[in-house]
Amino acid sequence: MHIIKIIFLWIVTALQESKGYSNETKCSVQSTNVNCCNLALTTIPKHLPVNATNLDLSRNSIKIVKGFTFQSLRYLTDLNLFRNGIQVIEKNAFHGLHRLRSLHLSSNSIELFPDGMFDRLNGLQELSIECNKLQYLQDNDITKILNMLKIVSLRKFSFDIYPDFKFPSQLGPLSKLTDLGIFARSAKVQFNKAMFSHVNLLQILSLSIDVVPFISDDFFEHFPKLDSITLSIGIDLPKNPIDQVFKSFGVFRGRNLTSININTGRFDNGFILNYKRMRYLWSICLKRLTLDNLYIKDILIYAMQVFSIKSTCLEYLEISENTIFDRGGSLLSVMKNLKNLKVLKLKRNSRSSRSKRSQQPSLFSFVLPKSLEELYIEHNMAGDMTDVEFINGINLRVLSLKDNEMWSCIGTFTGIINVEYFDMSGWRCEKLSINLLYGFPNLKTLKASGSHLGKGFVNLTGGGSFFSKNLRLQDINLSFNRINSIPEGLLLRRFEQLSSVNMSYNNLTIFPKFHASIKTLKIIDLTFNSITHFNNEDIEHIEKLGEVDILLRGNPFQCSCKTLQFLKWLSETNRVQDILDLTCETEKASKRFMSEVISNLKTFEMSCQTKFWLPFAVSITSIIILAMILTVVFFRYKYAVEYFLLRFKLKMKNYNELQQEFINDAFISYSHTDLLWVKQFYDRVNSMGFELCLDAKDFIAGESIAVNVINAIDSSRKVIFIITHDFLKSSWGSYEMEMTRMHAFQKGREDMVIVVVKDNIKIADMPDVMKNMWFKITCIKWPNDDNLPYNTEEIFYEKIKMSLQRREDTTLLYSRNSVV
Repeated sequence: MHIIKIIFLWIVTALQESKGYSNETKCSVQSTNVNCCNLALTTIPKHLPVNATNLDLSRNSIKIVKGFTFQSLRYLTDLNLFRNGIQVIEKNAFHGLHRLRSLHLSSNSIELFPDGMFDRLNGLQELSIECNKLQYLQDNDITKILNMLKIVSLRKFSFDIYPDFKFPSQLGPLSKLTDLGIFARSAKVQFNKAMFSHVNLLQILSLSIDVVPFISDDFFEHFPKLDSITLSIGIDLPKNPIDQVFKSFGVFRGRNLTSININTGRFDNGFILNYKRMRYLWSICLKRLTLDNLYIKDILIYAMQVFSIKSTCLEYLEISENTIFDRGGSLLSVMKNLKNLKVLKLKRNSRSSRSKRSQQPSLFSFVLPKSLEELYIEHNMAGDMTDVEFINGINLRVLSLKDNEMWSCIGTFTGIINVEYFDMSGWRCEKLSINLLYGFPNLKTLKASGSHLGKGFVNLTGGGSFFSKNLRLQDINLSFNRINSIPEGLLLRRFEQLSSVNMSYNNLTIFPKFHASIKTLKIIDLTFNSITHFNNEDIEHIEKLGEVDILLRGNPFQCSCKTLQFLKWLSETNRVQDILDLTCETEKASKRFMSEVISNLKTFEMSCQTKFWLPFAVSITSIIILAMILTVVFFRYKYAVEYFLLRFKLKMKNYNELQQEFINDAFISYSHTDLLWVKQFYDRVNSMGFELCLDAKDFIAGESIAVNVINAIDSSRKVIFIITHDFLKSSWGSYEMEMTRMHAFQKGREDMVIVVVKDNIKIADMPDVMKNMWFKITCIKWPNDDNLPYNTEEIFYEKIKMSLQRREDTTLLYSRNSVV
């Protein structure tokens, strides 16, 4: 039946392997350490590095380990197959592992080991086979496994035991055993002196027992060399054996022990750490004591006080994961008597009043043991931060107060000036004092993750001085603080040895500014912020920082023509260590890996140039064409433009046009070379009773000629043009004709123009403006030799008179498009 099961498992494994379920490319390789942990592997990967020394395959789903699987890994020293659900190990599975020192097979479903499984594993020093289904152990026949080992080098061995277990008298390969791990697989197991009657022949220094249903007072008598004890009591036992556990330590009265660790004893009723129990501990010269996750609901102050006085050897004390009610300050106050205590840890001990916001005194004082170097009070306190004074804290180097519910951070610390490590993670520093860290002039490591510093910095005046007294900082962690912008000058300090800055999981949009003198920075973590790109100033600043690595994954980078310079920098720099994990959003709103964009950067740059130059060329061409059109239009209609500009100018001067009455009967336009004849013409027409406008006498001094011309046209019923050869050559003559034409067209006065042709000039020789309006004007010729016999000077002036008379003053009608 067992053989059929093995065949079935082999077929299933082969099918999974053929489908490619195992994927060694997922394994992490660092130097000779290969980590394939927790990758859902169903088979052991092939083609692993042949120089690997440490291979971690724990927490996968490997059901079978085939023969000769590891034969190419001849340098392997540590192999971890913990928690895979392994059911079958084939013969020669570990063939070739001659240098193997550590083999972990715990927490699987192995029932039998193949013959010769441990052959030639001559260097094996550590073997863990607990939490399996091994038939040998269920039959209390551990000697079968010992006979298979044939190893004399084994120093650490952990296995399962069942009721009625007896440690073997024939020790075999266990002669050098120093570390023993025992896992009780039944609540009926009783740890008593008889169970390990032969163990005293071994030099057992460390003993770990997982699940202690019962332990006798004399159990440890057969462990004369025992130096370190770990007891995981368990959670599913009929009753709490805590009293038996403490009594069992009576055997060590007056002896030296390095460590006692009692953990994982969660029972509903819990227990009190009182004088009766503590007395078994202070009678031992004990260096390390850990009471973790035991449901201790109270520690009596008197018992702890006596313990602190009598435990003269204690250097390490940890009381964590319990339910000690409101003993934080009072418990710490009696610790001062522990004269040799170096490390004190009070972690995650629930408090009955955690949800209440208590009123704190303005100054808190703690008296520490003078020898204390490390103090951990984590997840124990609640309240507003106040000024805290430590007495006897001169030797303190590490202070961890993380995960305490501090609702404000407006106090400061005194008395611990030599602290090098401070952890304030998990505080609520929405109210923040600039003096908070002033008491740590020698601080090297600051942990302030998830402390609401983003809001605290906003509410803090002069936040840039927050680190001004901590210039020896080497590592700064400000992650998970919702920081939108860093206070100006916060990192612009002359830090002496600043090595790492963690600003991950914030809302930063730009690169933080560091002082140019800092050359020790090794890593800046900006992962999961709101950075879209670095501008030229940011890039220039980064290049001045020395050989620093930058982490940037998780930012919403933009791959667009606007960020082209940033993309070029990414393609050239070797500072961004996680560049393969970066993604960016393109202008088409699609997500791509940054490495893909960078690999095609030249094509991307050309597309950007096309996008720039095409609109630019179109714009320039459009501007040129428009300018040409405007130029043509201006020169074609320059007089019209000038006319309207003059009109606008006059309007801005509040000029009012004459609506019906005119000051002059006519405005005379002429060439100044004809001034003598024009003077005679003016005198003759003026003697007829007509008021004429002449530039020499009527133009206003100080006004431009163009304005005077417009005013003259506006104030006259008619405009008389004296056409001579010189007039046709005159630019002002053409200008006055254009202005008159525009005025006539604009005001509906097409009959206002009178042309006096003085010289012998044909209509074809007239200016275009005159020919275009010829059919609307009154033309009178000055008598010359070639004129008709009746066209005399008297008739000429008579025609002038009739043309200037008002319509209602004459009944003579002349065709305006005929020559009179």
